[in-house]
Amino acid sequence: MPLIVNALSDSAETQYEPVETITVSKHGGMIRTRQDFRVGDTLEIRVRNKDRSARARVAWKSSKATPQGVELGFEILDEDGFWEISFPPDRRPESVR
Repeated sequence: MPLIVNALSDSAETQYEPVETITVSKHGGMIRTRQDFRVGDTLEIRVRNKDRSARARVAWKSSKATPQGVELGFEILDEDGFWEISFPPDRRPESVR
C-alpha cells in the first residue's frame, strides 16, 4: 500500500514522507520510515494518489535502524475502514478492545 506520513504537530516545518508499508491490520500497520518519530507521536497517514487519510499513534519503534530506515508500528485512531480491506472479525473479547 503506497503511503505518505507526517507528524501531526504545531510545527509547519514537517513534511510528508513516502514510506514503505510492511504490513497492515484492521487496527493499524507497520511501516519503514527515515523520520525520527517517537512512540506516542500522532501521525497523519495518507494513501498516495488517493483522497484517504487517517490519524494514527506510533505504538512501537524498532531500536535497530538500517540504511532503509527504521520500522515502526502504529495504531489507527480513526474509525475502521481506512485500508478498504475486508478483514476477518476480531477474535479478541470485547472487553479487551
